[in-house]
Amino acid sequence: MPSRSRKNVRDVITFLNKKIKRDERSNLISFNEYLSKAADNPLIYLRSIFQLFSDMIVFYTNQEDEYKDDPQNISYKTINSDNLLVTDTDTPFFADLPLANRLMRLSESFHEGTQQNKIYIFIGPPGSGKSTFLTNLLKKFQEYTSRPEGIYHEVVWRLDDEKLGPQLSSQIHAALEDYYQITSGNIINHKTDILEVPCPNHDHPILMIPKEHRHDVIEQMFSGEDKIKILHKKEFEWMFKNEPCTICTSLYETLQSRLKNPADIFSMIYVRRYIFDRRLARGISVFNPGDNEPEDKVFTNEVIQNELGLRFKNSNLVQYKFSKYSKTNNGVYVLMDVKGNNEKRFDDLHGIISEGTHKIDDIEENINSLFIAVMNPEDKRRIASKESFKDRIQEISVNYILNYTEEVKIYYHSFGSQIKMKFLPGVLNNFAKIIISSRLNTVSDGLKAWIKKPEQYKQYCDDNLLLLKLSIYNNKIPKWLSDEDYNKFDKNIRRKLIDESENEGRIGFSGRESINLFNEFYNYVKKKISDSKDNKQNTLITMQHIKAFFDKNPDYSKKIPSGFIESLIRLYDFGVLQQMKEALFQKNEERINKDIMNYLFCLNYDMGEKIVSPYTGDNIEVSDNYLQLIENNLYRKRMNEAERKLHRNNLASKFTTILQEIQVSDDKIESTYLYKELHNSYLKNLRENIFEPLVKFTSFENAVREYGTKKFDVYDDRTKDQVKHLIKNLMSEFNYTLEGSKQISLYVLTEKIYEKFKD
Repeated sequence: MPSRSRKNVRDVITFLNKKIKRDERSNLISFNEYLSKAADNPLIYLRSIFQLFSDMIVFYTNQEDEYKDDPQNISYKTINSDNLLVTDTDTPFFADLPLANRLMRLSESFHEGTQQNKIYIFIGPPGSGKSTFLTNLLKKFQEYTSRPEGIYHEVVWRLDDEKLGPQLSSQIHAALEDYYQITSGNIINHKTDILEVPCPNHDHPILMIPKEHRHDVIEQMFSGEDKIKILHKKEFEWMFKNEPCTICTSLYETLQSRLKNPADIFSMIYVRRYIFDRRLARGISVFNPGDNEPEDKVFTNEVIQNELGLRFKNSNLVQYKFSKYSKTNNGVYVLMDVKGNNEKRFDDLHGIISEGTHKIDDIEENINSLFIAVMNPEDKRRIASKESFKDRIQEISVNYILNYTEEVKIYYHSFGSQIKMKFLPGVLNNFAKIIISSRLNTVSDGLKAWIKKPEQYKQYCDDNLLLLKLSIYNNKIPKWLSDEDYNKFDKNIRRKLIDESENEGRIGFSGRESINLFNEFYNYVKKKISDSKDNKQNTLITMQHIKAFFDKNPDYSKKIPSGFIESLIRLYDFGVLQQMKEALFQKNEERINKDIMNYLFCLNYDMGEKIVSPYTGDNIEVSDNYLQLIENNLYRKRMNEAERKLHRNNLASKFTTILQEIQVSDDKIESTYLYKELHNSYLKNLRENIFEPLVKFTSFENAVREYGTKKFDVYDDRTKDQVKHLIKNLMSEFNYTLEGSKQISLYVLTEKIYEKFKD
């Protein structure tokens, strides 16, 4: 048995040896090789920490600019940030479109050269999830920097004793042997020709080129658009302005004084991948309010310092000293909440951000990090007390969700995606809209400047136009807007409304309250449906269930703007009515074509004349009654005799002109603007009036109720066909289940929803 166990262990080690490969991320490459790679791919190898962070955000997000062809477009995009903030995270964060767009604007600013000497504060009310948001963002940053797309580099010096001088090399070996014998108590055979000195400040390799020569190097390395971009774009200014750390500077200057050939200096500069690791505070340092400061303010490495002293015969030439900030130089430094010990850390950042440097003893340390803080609104007093710090701060609001689609995702995450099967389509979204309405300001300067006659939208919107604002935040421009208001929706109005989102979502139901409230509502409705006498017919959750829940809970209702739920139900009713009309509609293209062709042809003849239409072959007796039958389908408005006569004369004149144009162009009547206009009007009115013949009798409603039972067979073929067509289309076009199709149809019919919108 023991032998078998040992064999199993050997097999495991052999297996691991095959599967686990050496981490190539730590491989060193020469400075020459690095420059070659940079020449081939400058946008990857010559980016700063800010550009790297920006590229990470873009990598994990999908963007769609639905209104890119709109001349009034403000680049407010539909952004899916799930891969960035939801996928493979311990606690998902669902970002609404206002926040996602703010994050993308921040990302874009990192490519505009305005990023340095700032601290970026993600600020929002308790329960908004801002800490989760930043935690997930940092996790994806660490993940990205381990991918080929996220490669980033730092400097490692490899001092070659042979190049420093053969005589020096032998002296160093003897001295080191004595040193290690004394310090360790053991005799160590220390025979090495290379001293590896990693840059503790993670200097970017391009900074090893003396500042005065970088412009000429770029001129020689690149050509075309790459050269123009690097030399003239603001995002690359750092390459020509930044200095290497004092350690790298001292090493370069000391070697320059010892070596005749500068190429020998660069041969000792190596480059390796910068490995970011939050847990090890390597490249990512996150401080919580309770975290204590390290006792040592200045750090060093005695072994490296002594070996440098032996090589250069002067311990002060290269001082291997660095501070805690070096760990995140060219990295990310984060304060989670500006309170407790983080208040002192925040204050300490003032000088570093302002000057870009930090003093350690008598040495000035360059600091070039992405500084981030998370803050509650009440902690802004920390900013207010430092007047000179204000222009160094950029706030990014992380408020309660204002996007109902993201709010629904939270319910799916908390209760399972199967809950959507318990709701009629659209109802769960409407519950989320009610929650979000509590987070909106009821007074909007942007809406006031835009909509001058809000009363015209009473059928579709609430008095405060919050439903309109919710659509805009969701990047949807409602179709029910008048042409006048749509045309007034210019860049200034759009930007004003989107900017308002930064000050909304700070009140109302928090994220945690929303989840608890939904849980209470869901259990309430399940019991209500279970206790209902007609629960076999109505098993899905409706808007009436939502209204009943809030009516019986005044503490919840008082947080919701007055009249909002009633307006939401009205808009919902209008929407389901349109769905029903669309589902019932059966387009008879041949019939429509014949009616329009015959109508236009008859307009040039007198009443009582008998004609044969050359377009359809129909025999027609021209009469007012014949024309009116077609006009009833063409126009919603009913005209008096004088209006009809004038309208027919105008159409006859247009049709005559069109016939003359067709003879020249050889086009068909169906391709003319007049035909298309009448065709669209005909279709629209058929849909609008589709209920009129159905609601006169109860047989259609009863047929819907008994669809799927044996009793359905007793109805006439026409009624059965209409019901089948209705149910089929509701399921295929509007995502209703069979059960939901019947329930929503009966709701529209029994509640006479069509009567509410007759005018």
